[in-house]
Amino acid sequence: MSTEYQHASGDHCGSASLRNLADYYEWGFDEASCFGLGAGIGFSYSEAGPASRMIMGRSAHLETAFFENLGIPVVQKDDQPKQTAWAALESHLESGPVMCFVDLFYLPYFGSDTHFGPHTVVVIDIEGDAVTISDSEFPEPQTVSRATFDDAWSSDHGFWPLERRWLAVENPAPTVATDTATLAAVELAAGTMLDGEGGLGSGGVAGIRAFADDLPAWTRFDDVQWTARFAYQNIERRGTGGGAFRRLHADFLDTLGTDAGLDAEVSERMRRIADDWTVLGEVLRAVSETDDAAERTDRLAEASDLASDLADREEALFAELASVV
Repeated sequence: MSTEYQHASGDHCGSASLRNLADYYEWGFDEASCFGLGAGIGFSYSEAGPASRMIMGRSAHLETAFFENLGIPVVQKDDQPKQTAWAALESHLESGPVMCFVDLFYLPYFGSDTHFGPHTVVVIDIEGDAVTISDSEFPEPQTVSRATFDDAWSSDHGFWPLERRWLAVENPAPTVATDTATLAAVELAAGTMLDGEGGLGSGGVAGIRAFADDLPAWTRFDDVQWTARFAYQNIERRGTGGGAFRRLHADFLDTLGTDAGLDAEVSERMRRIADDWTVLGEVLRAVSETDDAAERTDRLAEASDLASDLADREEALFAELASVV
């Protein structure tokens, strides 16, 4: 069963795109539920990106894990020759919308001078040279040329390779009960945070600790203000839903998690953690806005203490979750 595709904006590109597909296929999930069902929470700290150091608060597997946990068959490809990828995209559009992963730098409606990808969008139509995109950052669908979309779709810049990656639903009927999928997602998220995730630099709680330990030494970077600003943006802006994606995860735990039998206190603890990520983000924003070297040093030390405390609290919370699912 499907309805006419209805575009809607949201907090995060990946979870909002999944929410829009959930509406289209009538699965009945809000955005936070989609984020949680995809075990979207994560953490990485690496040298990749447009600044000397980059943090990211979500996992790489959000979009695929959502479908795996619910038992929804999909087909996905990347690194196909250009003509093959475009033919596959157009073919799958005949039966439904297709999720694609792009670098927003090349999308003119963003007007961004910073490479940032993968940014998750849903392609809903191709007519002639026009590609119509459901981009959750905007209230209405956007249209770009084929050449422009291909530049974004095949960009060499990204936290992980883009390579004209696409994902399409094969059979929209979930084969796993929501409670079962919820507990599987909670288990995967706990494992990601406690054990890390390959391919994204330092991962999980260990990544938060590496970030905390390194923060005081950010004064050595020529772009220390931009590095701090970009970190702040990746905590509070750039589609995180606030609190380094922790607020989305708290909402998921409060709804589907509680429905699946998890203690309501878990979501409350996650929400307090999200609030303190917001506090940390504000400290980093202050670092980015001051020209006083001594103040930057003090603020980075403060940020380090906050991040270290968050690492301890997240380790305790995810260890508890791992023990009950």
